[in-house]
Amino acid sequence: MRPALRKDAQVENRRLVQALVAAVRARGGLFRIGDPVIDLIVRRNRAAGVVVPGGRIGAERVVVAAGAWSGLLKWIPGSPPPVQPVRGQMVCVDGRAVPPLGRVIYGMEQYLVPRRDGRVLMGATVEKTGFDASVTAGGVSDVIREGLRMSPGLAEAPVVETWAGLRPMSKDGKPILGPVGLERLVLATGHFRNGILLAPITGRLIADHLEHGAVPAAMAPFLADRFDR
Repeated sequence: MRPALRKDAQVENRRLVQALVAAVRARGGLFRIGDPVIDLIVRRNRAAGVVVPGGRIGAERVVVAAGAWSGLLKWIPGSPPPVQPVRGQMVCVDGRAVPPLGRVIYGMEQYLVPRRDGRVLMGATVEKTGFDASVTAGGVSDVIREGLRMSPGLAEAPVVETWAGLRPMSKDGKPILGPVGLERLVLATGHFRNGILLAPITGRLIADHLEHGAVPAAMAPFLADRFDR
């Protein structure tokens, strides 16, 4: 039997985000960091921009990609998407003193991600704690315990960093993509633990929809109206 998955890959997500920001700015894009959207501009039953504390920003189309906060956006027509935050805690250790893992290792609930420079990421917890993104002793303990179960050789590896983030989990655990409520208003949220993994295909599907108007076949199972059926 031949393996179905011939290659395994990973990406430095922090560097990826920095690269994407630079690429957008190089093409004239503007970031409004810290400007929460408080309302939607609607003209002729179409999304035409957003309202922020500093004024109004017009747009031909509006894409809602608010992650774990998507469910709080009361200005979305009908009702906000059924998305809740789920905390994930992670630990990074310096694994240069042990034999390299060589690939991502998956356990029952957690995983180990080796980086080229010898760091190893251990993660991640799955905790419904609202919008509390604290790093806790219990969470770190659980992550390390499971990480050492998968790779006991990391027991003496120095801890480099710990952190926590909030993942957007939809009502059925699947992404929510595509048009919602009004023309030219589009959702891209609910990716839960697979945000970076699904980012390329999500971007392509959303771009195809915005450019051509039709819902791509691959997007159809993830439309928001599935929760109304």
